[in-house]
Order: sequence, then C-alpha cells, then structure tokens
Amino acid sequence: MDKELAREVVRAAFKSGFELEKLLGVLKTRCSPEDFKIYARQVGTAIDGINAALLNKVLSQFPELEGEIDSNLTRTGRAMP
Repeated sequence: MDKELAREVVRAAFKSGFELEKLLGVLKTRCSPEDFKIYARQVGTAIDGINAALLNKVLSQFPELEGEIDSNLTRTGRAMP
C-alpha cells in the first residue's frame, strides 16, 4: 500500500464512522430508550471495529499520517481533504 491509498482508507474509515454517528441521532428519536441503548452500544462497537480493522493497520504502516489527520481535523474538521 502506498501513502495515497492509506489516505483513502483513512477517509473511508472516518466517513463510515461519521455516518454511524449521524445514525445515533435518528435512532434516539425513533427508538425506545431501551432499544436506543442497545443500538448505541452496537454503533460504538462498529466504529471501534472500523478503527481496529482499518485505521490501526494504516497508522502502524504510516505513523506520520496521525499528525496529518490531527492537523486536518483542527483546520478543516475532516481527517483527509
């Protein structure tokens, strides 16, 4: 994997996490509190799975991307432009 492909993986991972976080708002308004609690936990598990399966692997291969991600998030609110 080259660095540009690693950046694409980071973009996809953050987009997936963002979409799952948005889903929490919908679930909160349309599910019972009990169901929401279950789904919220599962969404957290899914986001953690994305991080473990994709981000951790990419960042271990390209640790310099971590600084790039932090800088981009601070500057633009996005992990990778």
